[in-house]
Amino acid sequence: MESLLKDIRYGIRGLLKRPGFTAVAVITLGLGIGVNTAIFSVINAVLLRPLPYQDPARLITFRSNQSAPDLADVEAQSQTFSQFGGLVAQPLDYTAGGEPVQFQIGQVTGGFFATLGVRPERGRFITPEDDKTGSPYVVVLSHALWSKQFNGDEQIVGKTIPLSGNVYTIIGVMPAGFDSPRENTEAWTPVHVSNPVAANFRGVHFLRTYGRLASGVSIEQARAEMQVIDKTLAAQYPADNKNRTTALIPLHERVVGQSRQSLLVLFAAVSLVLLIACANFANLLLARAAEREREFVIRAALGARRWRLIRQLLTESVLVSLVGGAIAVVLAIWGTSLLVALKPENLPRLEEIGVDGRVLLFTFGISLLTGLIFGLLPAWTASRGGVNEALKEGGRSATAGGTRQRLRSSFVIVELAIALILLVGAGLLIKTFWKLRSVEPGFNPAHLLTMRVELPEARYKEVDKQTRFRTQALAAINSLPGVRAAMVSELPLSGASLDHDFLIDGRPPIAQGDEPSLETRSVLSDYFHVMQIPVLRGRDFGPQDYADKAPLVGIANAAMVRQYFQNEDPLGKRVRWARDPEIHWMTIVGVVGDVKHFGLDLPEQPGLYSPYTQAAPWKRWMRLVARTQSDPAGMAQAVKEQIWKVDSQLPITKVETMNELAAESFAARRFNMLLLAIFAGLALALAAVGIYGVMSYAVTQRTQEIGIRMALGARASDVLKLIISNGMSLILIGVVIGLAGAFGLTRLLTSLLFGVTPTDTLTFVVVSAVLIFVALLACYIPARRATKVDPLVALRYE
Repeated sequence: MESLLKDIRYGIRGLLKRPGFTAVAVITLGLGIGVNTAIFSVINAVLLRPLPYQDPARLITFRSNQSAPDLADVEAQSQTFSQFGGLVAQPLDYTAGGEPVQFQIGQVTGGFFATLGVRPERGRFITPEDDKTGSPYVVVLSHALWSKQFNGDEQIVGKTIPLSGNVYTIIGVMPAGFDSPRENTEAWTPVHVSNPVAANFRGVHFLRTYGRLASGVSIEQARAEMQVIDKTLAAQYPADNKNRTTALIPLHERVVGQSRQSLLVLFAAVSLVLLIACANFANLLLARAAEREREFVIRAALGARRWRLIRQLLTESVLVSLVGGAIAVVLAIWGTSLLVALKPENLPRLEEIGVDGRVLLFTFGISLLTGLIFGLLPAWTASRGGVNEALKEGGRSATAGGTRQRLRSSFVIVELAIALILLVGAGLLIKTFWKLRSVEPGFNPAHLLTMRVELPEARYKEVDKQTRFRTQALAAINSLPGVRAAMVSELPLSGASLDHDFLIDGRPPIAQGDEPSLETRSVLSDYFHVMQIPVLRGRDFGPQDYADKAPLVGIANAAMVRQYFQNEDPLGKRVRWARDPEIHWMTIVGVVGDVKHFGLDLPEQPGLYSPYTQAAPWKRWMRLVARTQSDPAGMAQAVKEQIWKVDSQLPITKVETMNELAAESFAARRFNMLLLAIFAGLALALAAVGIYGVMSYAVTQRTQEIGIRMALGARASDVLKLIISNGMSLILIGVVIGLAGAFGLTRLLTSLLFGVTPTDTLTFVVVSAVLIFVALLACYIPARRATKVDPLVALRYE
């Protein structure tokens, strides 16, 4: 131990005497380890940390939603699950705190909280007794809502609050660490009380379902049981459950979603950045060892064994790597804050991301391993020289020098190859992003303002009251100078959807449960004109279609025509909803162009537009769209005030421009592209520093040779060509290896790409050219310095 402490003290003194070397090495490793720590902190929070529920490994979720009656039947028939719970998100209005707002409510079945195995901090949670149609209105608050909206009232349990026209009694407050499986949920109510119509309708599959496996039961056993239950429900209720299958997946897998692959790709990318940083670190150690060769020889001559010298060098490399790791922690704290600020749409558990004990342990481990592994080879090489050879010619050893130079060149080749792989990946994602930005959404998003309004059932139960509000609100908004407004139930690019099984008049009969499905959207006013969606055939809706008791009409999108009326004229064809208790035929009077409804990278589904006046009374939500002549964001307050003139108790949410909504639709791809581009840029910079260091070292080693050449008549251009040609050989080898690696590894990016193949030729060519240019520039600087060598000085070198 005493000997180790002496090594540490000696190493610290040596590092302090060479502040330039120490600073470069620490910064290089700090950057490499820092980006790894930042990404690992995200992976730790999202992928590794268990969900905050009791025994989360036994929690299972259904991939497809269930209806409340189906869930009750599943619970009654299942032997492999001990508990079941269902959840659907539904905003409710709160109007007792000044400006009306909406709470994001989780409407849950009675077994929801027991299934998750959580308990409230205050009061109690919702039980099966609460979740019965006609039971009292009760609500459980999240800790965040209780603190923010109700100032942490210690006596909150038992008090009442108004939500969408009904008075709810607060029965509990959840603890601060509780996160609902459905993110951003602020409170919970019994679904059979707050949404009795949907909860008692078997055909409405709207509940995200969770189950807790019974003790000793595997997920394979539960899946086998669910296949039997699916067949039973399909036989009993073919109209609603025919061809429905229940896929069971672990809850953690559902929460993580598709973020796993993108996070692993990013972690692989930063690992490659770390490899480049480590190669630079090893090169620095090799250069440092070359400078200290006489010191090692003298120590060996005085009796120091080879292992003693290696241990001293390893101690110094570990000291540097640990200091780099400390800087990495600071960079990671800043980096994780930046990642959270970017708020990638596809990244769950954002609030849990941070530097904790596991992240610190990861940083310490990777720092220690970096110092040991990448310090060992330089230390081993530095300790190889013989005493006699090293003392000759002023301490230079041609054999050791050649070995070190080959090692340094090998490290640079690896750096260039890795940098090329990262640059190609970043180039593919950048091209994907550019392709997405050029996709036509099917409408004109410029100068469009959007906002969401939902009418409370307590005050707007009848269609005529809903219609009166909508027409008055639109009239008020359209009175604003330069504004033209309309309404739609599901907004383009929002991803919101509502589908119905339907039948086409005159087609052969279809068995119950086998009917095709159709996206349905309700509109009011001159919607297609406001959105600038082209009417391809037939006509738009007119005043006669919005009149009371007008004939039912619809306008199909092009996708519906392609799929169901490929060789027919759709105009005049009639369709109806398969589940309506009464037969109501709807006549198609027009065809409009497709819009990108679910994302710019996804195709439009068959859909049918119909007037809001002909919608069911439960369709009380709407997305208002207003086209303005000026900046749409600047008109938001004026539009909201016009709505409040009609009803001052309505919350207005999701106020954003259509351009902002379009940007959100590819936010996840932008996040991946941005990070990979940053990592690739860092890799390119480190690789350039690496080849600069190698060429600079080579010039220093060949100073005498260069002086002799110049004394014999070599011109500056000849020397320049000599040095650059040596560097070019390294660059070309690195590029060839990198291209081979990129051809294989970029296939892992396939799911992250759009409109681009993983082997896109243009990307490979451009990226290779950029890397070669930057690397040549890094070679040119030391080569240019070589041309300035004075032959007289060089001949006296060493």
